[in-house]
Amino acid sequence: MKRHVYSSGSFFTQRLKTVVTLLASAVLLAPAAARSSAPRKGDLYVSMGSSYAAGPGVGTPVASSGGCRRSESNFADIVARERGLKLVDVSCSGATTANILEHGQYGLPAQIEAVTPDARLVSILIGGNDVNYVADLLGLSCRDTGGANCRVTDPVEVKRRLAILPESLDRVVMEVRRRAPAARIVLLGYLPAVPGHAAVSCAALPLAPDDAARMRALYVRLAQIIGGATRRNGVDVVPSSVIGAGHDACSEAPYVAGYHPPQNPGWAAPVAYHPNQAGMDKVAEALNEVIGDPGAR
Repeated sequence: MKRHVYSSGSFFTQRLKTVVTLLASAVLLAPAAARSSAPRKGDLYVSMGSSYAAGPGVGTPVASSGGCRRSESNFADIVARERGLKLVDVSCSGATTANILEHGQYGLPAQIEAVTPDARLVSILIGGNDVNYVADLLGLSCRDTGGANCRVTDPVEVKRRLAILPESLDRVVMEVRRRAPAARIVLLGYLPAVPGHAAVSCAALPLAPDDAARMRALYVRLAQIIGGATRRNGVDVVPSSVIGAGHDACSEAPYVAGYHPPQNPGWAAPVAYHPNQAGMDKVAEALNEVIGDPGAR
C-alpha cells in the first residue's frame, strides 16, 4: 500500500501535548476528599463502558455476554482476578452514555443498574460511541481504500455531539456517586489508534492525510473531554493517551489493532481499531496503579 507522508502539523502536535498534560494533571488535581479508599479483597467492582472496556476480539469471549462481546481477559477481569474482587462487568460493545443511564442493549437493563450501594470500585470507559469515534475510523478507512457504502459522520454532527458529551459524562459520574457513595470511581480514556505525532500512514491505518488529521483531532478532543470530567467531578483517571503514546496502530508494538487485524480463535470476526491483549494488559496495570494499595489510605 502507498504510504502517505503528511506535514508535521505543529497544530495537531501541540494539541496532543496539551491533552497529555491535561490528562496527567487530572490524576493530580482531582480532590482527594472526593476519593474513597482502594477496594479490598472480596469487594464489589462494577465495570461499565463500551467495547474498549468489553474487549471484543481479545482472548476468549464470555459466552453469556452475547452481543456485548465481552472478553475474559479485558482490563476489568485482569484487575479483579489480581485483587480478588467480585466483578460485575456490564460493559457492552457499542455502548453510549445513554446505554449507561437510560436504556441497555440486547434486552439488558441500563448499565447503571449494576451499581449498588455495596460497590467499592466503579470504572467507566465511555464516550467514544457518543461521537462516533471508532465508527468514523472505520468509515474513513473504508472510503480511503475504495470501499462502497462507507459511513462517515458529518463534521457538523460530530461537533454537536462533542458539545453535549461533557454534561453526559458528568451525569454518569453523579449517578454512580448517588447510588454508591463509598465507591472509588475511575474514568478511563481511549487508547490511541492514530499516531499522536504527524507521521506516515500504514497498512494498518489506511487513512488519507486529511482524514488522519481529522481523526487525530477528534481523538484529542475526546481525551480532553474525559480529562475535564475527572477534574470537575473529583474522580480518578487512567490517562490512556499517555499510556498508548507510541503504541498506535502503526507502531512496532501497538496496543490497538489496525484495520485488518488477525482473527482470534473463539471470535466470529476480527475487530478493527480496538485494544489488543497488550493494550488491555497495559490499561489493567495502569488502573491498578491508580487504585493503589488498600492500606495506603
